[in-house]
Amino acid sequence: MQKLKIIILFLLPYSVIAQNIEGKIYDEESTVKGAKIINLNKNTITHTDDKGDFKIKASINDTLFFSSFFHKEKKLKLIKNHFNNTIIIELKKAVNSLDEVILIKENKTFNKGAYTADLGTQIKNDIKNNPHLYQAAPSGNLDVLKVIGLVSKLFKKKKTKETSLILVTYKQFDSLFSNDKLFNDELLINDLKIPKQYKPLFFDYCETKNINKDLLQEKNRMILLDTFFNSSKSFLKIISNYEKTE
Repeated sequence: MQKLKIIILFLLPYSVIAQNIEGKIYDEESTVKGAKIINLNKNTITHTDDKGDFKIKASINDTLFFSSFFHKEKKLKLIKNHFNNTIIIELKKAVNSLDEVILIKENKTFNKGAYTADLGTQIKNDIKNNPHLYQAAPSGNLDVLKVIGLVSKLFKKKKTKETSLILVTYKQFDSLFSNDKLFNDELLINDLKIPKQYKPLFFDYCETKNINKDLLQEKNRMILLDTFFNSSKSFLKIISNYEKTE
């Protein structure tokens, strides 16, 4: 009986035998973390890890479907050669309307009348406060050059001290949740409600939120925790909307 099973298995077409197929997904900049891979024939799903690698059961003629929040979708029909080596998939980046950061620049219409009135008010106030600076020149007329110089001083803004803002990177988020007692996978999954397969993508998302590196300090832990909670809410909303379109 055992021999019969072996013979039947041997006679089965190679294309129907499911095997583990391995691959790596890139885009034009780096590997793609958290990308979804679906075997459309077997209805199985997996995701790339933080190095862009994946493994999924498949057979010859199966079709793999690749998708990511930030990339264009792609399909690949498997042939025999795909099972001999690690397959390399390149995804093209795409603007995702669900997670697009929209910067609204306020355009104010120049009001010439208001500008002139404001300038006149400033000059009147300065004359009132510093009358000696507006004394008539020897000719009896107001020294126009002096007035121009004084007006220019009124509009000189004090230079604000520039502060160099250092932002938290993906690697720092990953390191934090790998080594910290509070910020760990338990917090990520149970409290922030981030599915484990989306962990790399969540760190990518947090990196786009421009989080100040100062929040990694011990004294700012509660502020950082609140930041993660707010980021997780918007991230989960993106995931929910994305999965509804699948």
